[in-house]
Amino acid sequence: MRVFKFGGALLSTAKNINHMTGIIDEFSCQPLVVVVSAIGKTTNKLEKLLQMSIDNDDSLPLEYFKLKSFHINLIRDLELNKEDELIADVEEIFRNLWDVLNENHENYYRAYDRVVSFGEIISSKIVSYKLKEKKHPFETIDARELIITDDNFTEAALNWEKTEAAIKSKVIPVLENHKFVLTQGFIGSSEGGDMTTLGREGSDFTAAVFANIIDASEIIIWKDVPGLMNADPHLFKDAKKLDNISYREAVELAFYGAKVIHPKTIQPLQQKGIPLQIRSFFMPFEKPSIISSDTSGDEKIHKIIVKQNQVLLSISSKNLDFIAEKHLHKIFRSLTKNKIHVNIMQNSAVSFSVSFNYNKMKLESVVSELEDEFYLRYNTGLELITLRHYSDDLINRIVGNKKVYLEQKSRTTIQLLVK
Repeated sequence: MRVFKFGGALLSTAKNINHMTGIIDEFSCQPLVVVVSAIGKTTNKLEKLLQMSIDNDDSLPLEYFKLKSFHINLIRDLELNKEDELIADVEEIFRNLWDVLNENHENYYRAYDRVVSFGEIISSKIVSYKLKEKKHPFETIDARELIITDDNFTEAALNWEKTEAAIKSKVIPVLENHKFVLTQGFIGSSEGGDMTTLGREGSDFTAAVFANIIDASEIIIWKDVPGLMNADPHLFKDAKKLDNISYREAVELAFYGAKVIHPKTIQPLQQKGIPLQIRSFFMPFEKPSIISSDTSGDEKIHKIIVKQNQVLLSISSKNLDFIAEKHLHKIFRSLTKNKIHVNIMQNSAVSFSVSFNYNKMKLESVVSELEDEFYLRYNTGLELITLRHYSDDLINRIVGNKKVYLEQKSRTTIQLLVK
């Protein structure tokens, strides 16, 4: 059994969707689960629609129709025999989206999960029609019936027991009937029936969950790069492909923000020794990058991870008290409440500094909650550079003349917050 995951960037044109069905043709000799993401930048656009709804922005209808038109035009480019039927189905989904956008959003995070989930639902609907026309033997199973979570909206935790029961009862019989399964990444539902999401880029984790539960022989994540790279090729022209790294090294890279892998993806695979392949969507038969238990390639090539648009928030006591457990409890309670993921932190006797991805609403909320008790300063527009298996020459080459705001160093990793 295999699990394939196709990211949204790979499904953003009719040509690419046709190419995806060709890949499925070539690799469908074994039972297969296909996990798809929202098409293109749809998730970002849905986030924007939600914010416009909250702000009562008069441009909301225009942006909504732009997103709908993008998907309708994509359908027309596919030239399906049942084009009109698919357009009707997608328009119905968009009507449901419009109804949700116009509700009273008392809980932003719950509303967020409801709105952004539409991206995956639309994507899987379009892909399913293309697969039907190609006469692929498959069934579409809604991930919200399979991925059961708590109600920690935007970062929902998996209920493994109920998810395993759902997948074994609904997915495995389809595979045993010589059909493959099409489903959505990123989304699930709480035990109470609310739509939930697993965190941005959570489709990789969805695929890993399926691989674990169905005891897949391998999982393949299809990318628009040759494989797993030691640096973002859009930022570093000399980026090199990694032929193989270990599960542990992959977890480290994911933790520090490597975009190619979702941080939660590796553990379900390592648990059962399932190898993860990163394959080129456009060169599917080229040698993939492989993540497995093999550690021999971990230190051969340095890795560079850059997280842009960072905030450095510096927090200090107003009365020169030590920043100790009592203060840290208040600080982290605020960060947790506002769903802020800390990328790097550092403390001294009377100050504590923390860096995270910039989000205007979240930053303002934390500042508002802490400013009465602490002195606060923050810088925006920073970069967090993480170097694995570094050398002094590499540090000097990457940092250059940039100003270093914060530095943390261990035997294998250095992190630098710079501008």
